[in-house]
Amino acid sequence: MTMDPQQARGDLARIEEIVAQTRRQIDPHAFHFVHWGVIVLVWFPLGNLLQLRGGGAPLIALNVGAIVLGMAITIVREHLLQRHPRLAGENTFLTRQVVLIVYSLVIATMVLSAVTPATELIRGENVPILWGLAYAVIAFMTGVVYERDFLFRGVFIFAGCVLAMLFQEWNGLILGPFMGLGMIVPGLRAERRVRRLLEEKVGSPELV
Repeated sequence: MTMDPQQARGDLARIEEIVAQTRRQIDPHAFHFVHWGVIVLVWFPLGNLLQLRGGGAPLIALNVGAIVLGMAITIVREHLLQRHPRLAGENTFLTRQVVLIVYSLVIATMVLSAVTPATELIRGENVPILWGLAYAVIAFMTGVVYERDFLFRGVFIFAGCVLAMLFQEWNGLILGPFMGLGMIVPGLRAERRVRRLLEEKVGSPELV
């Protein structure tokens, strides 16, 4: 029994559309990319300037404050989403992949941020470069499993990391814009995609 080529092409097109629709039905919680992008956009350049002036208590306060603020926003917004998910029928497999990428790289970078200066593998003031590399990988891998826009921003952030390695004294001033914009731009676009999906389903809802 042979299949009609035209029918086969039609069936293949329908399968591709179903797969594409399934991939679109994902909420990557991209507001995390946005708020952490905004934080590093301010945090890293300001920290760099304080480091050049000798660091001390103001730099410690800045570092602790930025981390506490970012974690507080993350925890509160995730709690709200657990109570009120934004997308019904969400593709949770892809969502879990994005979450696994982010959390595994954040944990690994936190460990390296403590170990590498303690072992004198890198200087403490160069730890932001580690975070730049982590952001680049997070963006790139999110682009692989979710949306290509993140992939290109991962390359953009990596370019900033290379510049920061070449001009280490100014690493925070370099990485802040590269990391910040590299996360904010695709994050906002991803949030707009979620908004469009919501509007298609229930009119014009507010995002959480």
